[in-house]
Amino acid sequence: MQDLRECFREHPIIASIRNDSDFKHALNSKITALFILYGDIFNLPRIMEECKKHNKLVFLHMDLIKGIGRDKEGIIYLARKELCNGIVTTKSNLINIAKKEGLIAIQRLFLLDSAALKTGEQLLKNNHPDAVEILPGIAAPYFIEHIYKDLLCPVIAGGLISDKDEIEKLFQKGVLAISTSKKELW
Repeated sequence: MQDLRECFREHPIIASIRNDSDFKHALNSKITALFILYGDIFNLPRIMEECKKHNKLVFLHMDLIKGIGRDKEGIIYLARKELCNGIVTTKSNLINIAKKEGLIAIQRLFLLDSAALKTGEQLLKNNHPDAVEILPGIAAPYFIEHIYKDLLCPVIAGGLISDKDEIEKLFQKGVLAISTSKKELW
């Protein structure tokens, strides 16, 4: 498994991909990783093949890919068929399975209120993902300040990040990488 800190040292922006047009744009950008938020079991081999050619890491958002079960067998299938480098998921039960199969596992957390913060903290302590993606991204500094001391996994901020100034502030607060669908930020 690759060290995520090393992966994002040169270019800490992750392209969140929602369609083929964005995918093609991302392949020709300087980003090193893609969060695939669309597609199905039939286009995954093509996506992975193209990303390998362009030296990009592929993370599948398990909650959004059609035709792959959000279960142990789905994760094992992805790993053994080499259809991704890792997964992004809100489903905490998939984290340990992905890690056992040699995939990078990113836990996605929506921080809507203090109850979500407490639940998220427990999930992370129990599952030890390789990274956590905090949505909305503007909540990542709060998460880092209040929870991160107890966790050692890198923090990715995603959602509601609109410009380079916000990105710079997030990096200064300890965020490892930013996931965004805004092509101008890639």
